[in-house]
Amino acid sequence: MWRFAAQSVQGAHHRVASEPCQDSCLVRAFGSEERSALVACAADGAGSARHSDRGSRLVCQSIVESAAAYHELQGSFDNLTSQLALEWCDAARRAVSELAETAGGFMRDFACTLCAAIVSETRSVFVQIGDGAIVACRGGVCGVVFWPQSGEYINTTNFLTSVDYREQIQTCQVNGGFSDIAVLTDGIERLALRFDSFTAHIPFFNPLFTAVRAATDVEALTRDLGRFLDSESIQHKTDDDKTLILACRLAAGG
Repeated sequence: MWRFAAQSVQGAHHRVASEPCQDSCLVRAFGSEERSALVACAADGAGSARHSDRGSRLVCQSIVESAAAYHELQGSFDNLTSQLALEWCDAARRAVSELAETAGGFMRDFACTLCAAIVSETRSVFVQIGDGAIVACRGGVCGVVFWPQSGEYINTTNFLTSVDYREQIQTCQVNGGFSDIAVLTDGIERLALRFDSFTAHIPFFNPLFTAVRAATDVEALTRDLGRFLDSESIQHKTDDDKTLILACRLAAGG
């Protein structure tokens, strides 16, 4: 079974400007304890897009809904492919397009990134466009699945809502599962990643994964994660919105 905590926290910059948190995240576990699977999504709305908070929220919801429909039909993610995951992304884009049309705007008004992990015991599929990162661990080794993407210009990135998103999106399909998964947006990249070696910053993740495994109250764990991301020490280092998903696979009955 999976135990997880997920939080998106408003950055100081948006708080001062009375702007909403533009990050969103959503996590869901599927299946029985013995064969449980995890779907975790995080999206970061573009700062220049006026409805990016709504876009990021809708994209996460759409990906999880597509995963739920697939799991209900197939009974597992054992045969999931990168191509199918891309079709889920296409569906998310259509949902955003419909929202933009209803709101009388454009897709760029809802621009956001996407990091998504679909992890079962036998098959794992990862998708990313834009900055942020997915960290996956097994056998005591943790790695960054895709390095955060930079856009054409400084301090820019790529978005799921862009016309050329298929040229920018990255996918990875691997056999087997993982013991620990973290998904994060760019607000905590400099804390969670080592840019000198293109690796995960293990001293950042180890105590967090340990806390998830030891937790007996998931609601309290989630609140504690929110307080951690909103703490003065973290906010002092980055004034951007911050999202972090932490998930650990436990032994059945754990």
